[in-house]
Amino acid sequence: MGVTISTHNGSAVSREHNVRNPKVVSKEPHIDMNGTHEVWIDEPVRKAYDRLFGEAVKAYNAKQARSERRIKSYYNDICKDSKKHPVYEMIIGIYGKDENGSPICSSEQGKEIMRQFVENWKERNPNLELIGAYFHADEPGAEPHVHIDYIPVAHGYTRGIETQTGLVKALGEQGFEKMGKATAQIQWEKRENDFLTSLCEAVGLTVDHPQIEGRKHINTQEMKLQKQVDELTDKCERLSKTLSDKELNEIDVTPKRITGGFKGLSPQQAQELVNTSKAGKKENTKLRNENTQLKKENKQLREEKETAISELNRIKQERQALFNREKLEQMERERRQKERLELTEAERDELKRVMSRTNFPDGTTLLERYEEHKRQQQRKTNQSRGFSR
Repeated sequence: MGVTISTHNGSAVSREHNVRNPKVVSKEPHIDMNGTHEVWIDEPVRKAYDRLFGEAVKAYNAKQARSERRIKSYYNDICKDSKKHPVYEMIIGIYGKDENGSPICSSEQGKEIMRQFVENWKERNPNLELIGAYFHADEPGAEPHVHIDYIPVAHGYTRGIETQTGLVKALGEQGFEKMGKATAQIQWEKRENDFLTSLCEAVGLTVDHPQIEGRKHINTQEMKLQKQVDELTDKCERLSKTLSDKELNEIDVTPKRITGGFKGLSPQQAQELVNTSKAGKKENTKLRNENTQLKKENKQLREEKETAISELNRIKQERQALFNREKLEQMERERRQKERLELTEAERDELKRVMSRTNFPDGTTLLERYEEHKRQQQRKTNQSRGFSR
């Protein structure tokens, strides 16, 4: 029995969640506030953008005669561009339990492996600037994992500033180019997955790479989470229709008194009206308390919904990463098979020389018989198509 690993890559990044800002994680019920988490690397994204692109922005602005063409904030410009992402994040983890339910890879061993993965990042990815690395072991039911935040940096642009952020071009500078259906990102993600596998195997762990079974499992999880999201959405919509405090205050349950008593009413009728008023106030207070409780439940449901949506997005990323890895592995298998079947030009020439030296008793060579066989096959093919030479 082996471990499974994950290297999920995406553009959804939350630094406040990663650094465990109490104001943020206190609203996330899946996090143990007293659990273990460590910040290995942490650089605010705006500061990182100034460091990485500040000089290029200055050089570009110096060439602009018109002030409106100058860049005020490159980071803000990227955030406004729907086709670009200011920061990317890879989440890595090592998972798996034995038949007794105990983790195959201990927390400390997994932490050390993931630390090596982070420490070697710069050497492997010179164009993917690492600005954050966060170790999380404070989510009950989930095994330890690390969030890795990075900014792609590419050079040689002729439009705009010379150095810009762009994942495809940055990966291209690292040697990853699109090959058929295998994009540069797919190839890079496989390389990172293989590196994490090698780190695990170096300490004696066996790594399993589930394919079809894993996808079915992910689809089931996704279906359940989507159902949970839909149910929470419905509950939130129903609770949002409850009366506000202002609306409750506007309900007037006090009888209108006129100087000298209740005009036109007997003492008995007046007393009944007073009793009704008291009962109405009591009911009004009850409704207000119930409304306050419903608001609390509504807030909790919304938080649970956000957590479920976050988990759903994570699983969707996991499914896409798994699908991409399977496609790349399939293409690699097909390429290798094709290479085994195809001969190089030198190999074909050598084969022809050997065949020309192989003689039969009637004086013909193996090469002549082979070429005659090919001509016969061609004639049969032509005849079957309705014509002959």
